[in-house]
Amino acid sequence: MTTTAWYYNTTNKAKIREALHFFGGAGRLGILQHPITEILDTDLEKVVLAKAAAAYSAVRVPVIVEHGALCIDFLNGLPGSLVKPTWMALEERLCHLVPSGQPRTGKALSALCYCDGRRREVILRKVEGELAPEPRGKGGFHWDPVFIPRGETRTLAEMELDEKLRISATGQAFAELRQRLGL
Repeated sequence: MTTTAWYYNTTNKAKIREALHFFGGAGRLGILQHPITEILDTDLEKVVLAKAAAAYSAVRVPVIVEHGALCIDFLNGLPGSLVKPTWMALEERLCHLVPSGQPRTGKALSALCYCDGRRREVILRKVEGELAPEPRGKGGFHWDPVFIPRGETRTLAEMELDEKLRISATGQAFAELRQRLGL
């Protein structure tokens, strides 16, 4: 169990809602909304490590950051960690990048990195699944309406938040973070 107060840094209100829901409110996990310039790279771990270093440098408190990736097999793993700018450009049209009759398989990844000024530790989790033929659901954010986890028939956006956090790569990474840091 750690005695350090940790702060989750993101400007994404949906990510804040999910973190607070998972960890049961602010409690031992503070929330910061300090904007951080994200590097563009296909290496998810490199992106989240740089993001954590930049966040710690800016706020000077033990900080946690997250970065996601959506890797579509037909697109050779793209958009991967470049999913944010890809989503901003295409939004739900992302579904149509895989032609009819082609495999729609892929994976969603979440990388959390916590940094206390001395060390940066990465937690990486992935969930196999597929790209939906059409966006479905009103819950979640970004690409949640287009990703169906393996063994499910619904997209992440069609799930209740508790269920999504139990199944999603981010929820799995949060669970590992809670165990490692005693949050």
